[in-house]
Amino acid sequence: MRERILICLFFVAVFINFLGPIVDPDFPFHLKTGEYIYQHREIPKDDPFSFYGKGIVTDRERFTLSQYWISQIIFYKIYSLIGPPGVITLRAIVFSGFVFILWFVLRKRGIYSSLIIAILVSVILQACKVDRPQNFSFLFTLALILLFEKYRARPDSALPLYFIPPIMLLWANMHAGFVFGVAVILIYSLAEALKLFVNKQVFIGKPLGKDTALKFFVTALLAILVSYINPIRSGQIIAVLGSHTDVNWLYKISREYVDPIKEISFPLGNRTAVLAFFLIFGFISIVVFLNSVRTRSMDITNFGLIVFSSIAAFTAVRYIPFFIAIALPLSKNYKFFVNEEPLRKLRKSAVSLALFFVFIIGAIGYGLKDRNNMLKLGHPANYQEGVVQFLLDNHIDANMFNQFNKGSYLIWRLYPYYKVFNDTRFISLEAVIESGIISNSLEDYKQSPGLSLVNSLSALVPKELGSIGALSESSNSSSKINNPLWSRLLEQYSIDLIVHEACTEVTKEIYPLTLRLLNDDDWILIYLDGTMQIFIRNEEKYSNIIEKFKLPKEFIYDEIILETIPFVKMKMPISTPYSSLAFALMMKGKESDARKMIDAALAIDDNDLVANFCNAYLALVQRARENSAHKIDRK
Repeated sequence: MRERILICLFFVAVFINFLGPIVDPDFPFHLKTGEYIYQHREIPKDDPFSFYGKGIVTDRERFTLSQYWISQIIFYKIYSLIGPPGVITLRAIVFSGFVFILWFVLRKRGIYSSLIIAILVSVILQACKVDRPQNFSFLFTLALILLFEKYRARPDSALPLYFIPPIMLLWANMHAGFVFGVAVILIYSLAEALKLFVNKQVFIGKPLGKDTALKFFVTALLAILVSYINPIRSGQIIAVLGSHTDVNWLYKISREYVDPIKEISFPLGNRTAVLAFFLIFGFISIVVFLNSVRTRSMDITNFGLIVFSSIAAFTAVRYIPFFIAIALPLSKNYKFFVNEEPLRKLRKSAVSLALFFVFIIGAIGYGLKDRNNMLKLGHPANYQEGVVQFLLDNHIDANMFNQFNKGSYLIWRLYPYYKVFNDTRFISLEAVIESGIISNSLEDYKQSPGLSLVNSLSALVPKELGSIGALSESSNSSSKINNPLWSRLLEQYSIDLIVHEACTEVTKEIYPLTLRLLNDDDWILIYLDGTMQIFIRNEEKYSNIIEKFKLPKEFIYDEIILETIPFVKMKMPISTPYSSLAFALMMKGKESDARKMIDAALAIDDNDLVANFCNAYLALVQRARENSAHKIDRK
C-alpha cells in the first residue's frame, strides 16, 4: 500500500513539474499556422506570414511549411477553447505519459530502481519542456518500439502490428520525427531478416518463424508506404535528411543540434539533463554488455537499435529523448543487479522508502514554486506584448525588419496587419543570412561581426576625445563606405520599420545595428520597453507617428541596461552581459559603476571586445580631463 502511494505521489510530482509557462519561441508560429489551416481549410501553398523573397520554392521550404499541420491544428483548437492552460496541460500529459509508460515497462526491475530511472528520464525531458510537435514524436517512437517488442515476444498474436501503419500515417502528418520511425522499422526489418537467413540463434538472437516474419515484413513495408500520405507526398524524407547536410551551418547555430559533450561544456548548457543522459547511457551499456558476456550472444535487433539511437543522441541533444524511447524498453529484460542480495535488502528498507517520500514531496514543492505563472504565457522577454500592442494601436503601413528569435511571436500577434522579415521557421535561408547582415551592420559580405562591432563602437567616440583603433587595417577603409551593405538591404526591401532588441538574446552582446542607429538621422526612435525597441525611417509620410512618439536616442542606453541587468543579477558565467551593461553605464556618465562591470567582464574573458573598448574609452576621457586641467593650471 505504501509503495502504491509512493508511485502515485511520484507521478503527481512528474505532472506538476511538466507544467509551467509557455516560453518556447516556436510555439506562436505553430499556433498561427494552425489557425490559418483551420480557417482556410488548406495548408498554405506559399508563406503567408513573411514578405521576404519569392516565397516557397524548394522541397525543404515546402516541408517546413507543411510538416506539422495536424499538430498545429491541435494546438490552435486547444488554445482557442481553453487558452494557455489547455496547451500547458497537454504538454504535461504527453511528457508524464511518456515517463509513466517507461516506468510501467521497467517496473519489474523493482520499485526503487524503476523510479530512479523514471526520475532521470524526467530530468532529461525537463530540457525539452516546450510546446512543440516534437513532443508527439517522443510518444510515437516509444509506442512503435513497444508494439514491435510485444509482437516479437508473442508472435502468435498479430494485434500489435495492426496499430503500426496508422501510427506512421498520423506521425508523418504531425512531425518530421517520423523519420526516426522509418529508421526504426528498417533496422527491425533488416535485423530480423538477417536472423531468419543466418539462423544462428546462439550468436545473433532468436529469429521469428517464417509466417510471423512475413507478417512483420508486410507490416513494416505498409507502415513506410503510408508515411508518404501527407501534404508533400514525395521527396519528404530526402528533404529532412538533406537539410541537415546542405544547410549544416544553419543547424550549428541552434543549440538543439550540439552534441552532449559541447552542451555540458557550454557555460549556459543544460548540464543536469546531459548528466542524467550519461547515467542512463552508462546503465544501458553495462547491462547490455553483461548480458552478452553471460549468454555469449547478442540480439542483433536490440543491438542495432541501441547503437543507432546512441549515435543519434551523441550527435545532437535534440535526439536524446528518442534514445530514451528506444533503448530503455529494449533493456527491460536485462535484469542484472535485480536479484543481488544488498539491493533486495535496500528495497525492503523503511529508510529507503522514507527517503523517496521526502524526495518526491520536495519535487512537488519545487514544481509549485512558481504556481502563479505555471499556466500562463511566459516572460515579456519572450512574448513582447507591449511592442505588438503599440504596432496594432498605430497601424503603421510599412515593411518591418526583425530578427528570427522574435519573429514567431510577431507572426502570431501581428498577422495580417504586418508581415515579418524572418522567424524561427527559417523558411528562407537567404532571409537568415541577410537578417544577420543587417543586425550585425556588416558593411560588406567579407566583414566579420566582431570587426563590425568594433567599428560601430568606435564611431561613437567624440572627435575631441581622439579615436580607438579597430581590429585590422581593413576596418579603416570599410568604415568609410557611404552606403554600407546593411543599409542597402534595408532599402532593397523597402524596410521603414525596425523592431529589434538592443542586445542579443542569449549572450546579451550589443547588436551593432543598435549602435549604428544611435547616430543615424535617417532613423527615429519611437518605442522601447526594456525588451525591444522600434525605429522608423525619418520620412514625411511618417511625420505624425514621429511627432507623437519620437524619443531621444540616448534612451537606447537605458534599453541596454534594462536588457542586461537581469542576466548580470543571475551571475551568468559569460562576460558579455557585464560588458554591455558597462558600455551603457559609461555612456550615461556612471563611470564608477561601469568600471565594476568592466572588471567583472574581463575577469571572465580578458578578450571581451566591448569591455576592452570601454577601458580604452575611459582612458581617452581621463586623458582629456588631464589635458583640460593642465590648461587651466597654465592659465
